[in-house]
Amino acid sequence: MQDLFVRVKGIVKKDGKYLLLKRWVDDRIPDPFIWEFVDGVVNHGEAPDDAVKRSIHEALGVDGSIDKILYTWSGMQEETQWIGIAYLCSVNEDDAAFALSEDFGEYCWVKRTEFEQYIENPFVLKDLEDVTL
Repeated sequence: MQDLFVRVKGIVKKDGKYLLLKRWVDDRIPDPFIWEFVDGVVNHGEAPDDAVKRSIHEALGVDGSIDKILYTWSGMQEETQWIGIAYLCSVNEDDAAFALSEDFGEYCWVKRTEFEQYIENPFVLKDLEDVTL
């Protein structure tokens, strides 16, 4: 059986810094958290733009807005194909309004030059190399 899923990534920018979330992955490993941008899956019948806004709201408890599409990506995992759309987004609320989802341990704002200190996924870092944020 072949499956196709669409993912969205919300790269939230504020005051020249970018929001990273520390997401719980697996409690069976020594460091069960990874740093990442807001991400989510597009539900059946849902527009990708709506999915990224929903993902921001679910992760942070605040509304986000889309500034522009940054890039797309795709990949295969066995018989499953992933297609992704990365958006540059913003939030108007101050951090005090954030209500992190229980999937996340913490968040931080980092400069673009600090991405490699946090993001472990080499594919995400490669995707960002030629992108103007």
